[in-house]
Amino acid sequence: MSRKKIPNRAALVEALRAADGNMSSVARRFDCHRSLIWQYVDRDEELRALTDELTEVFIDEAESQLYKHIREGNVVACIFYLKTRARHRGYSERLELIPLSRRDIEVELGATTIDTTDQTEAIDADSTAIALLEQ
Repeated sequence: MSRKKIPNRAALVEALRAADGNMSSVARRFDCHRSLIWQYVDRDEELRALTDELTEVFIDEAESQLYKHIREGNVVACIFYLKTRARHRGYSERLELIPLSRRDIEVELGATTIDTTDQTEAIDADSTAIALLEQ
């Protein structure tokens, strides 16, 4: 199998612009694998910058469409936006766990300080704390 080559840099730039930086589309245009396109882009700082810019422009367009749908009252768009951008306000289905130290657990449970020299007692206390946290 012969090695495929991109006809020239100008053709690659034009193809990248036409495909909004989508490497699969560019590869189809040149009848090659997208990894070959990535090799060309990775070796050329200007092509890399162009690809990054095209990606950012496309993301901006997608954000604009999302905002448009939110303003039109599209509930799915609203939920998506809140779940991805308003997690700090509680809009998330994912439970985020914050690790606690043994001392934090003792304070939460109102327990007295555990003598760590007695390993059995310490293990029992850890098991109790974990069981309470899982409820």
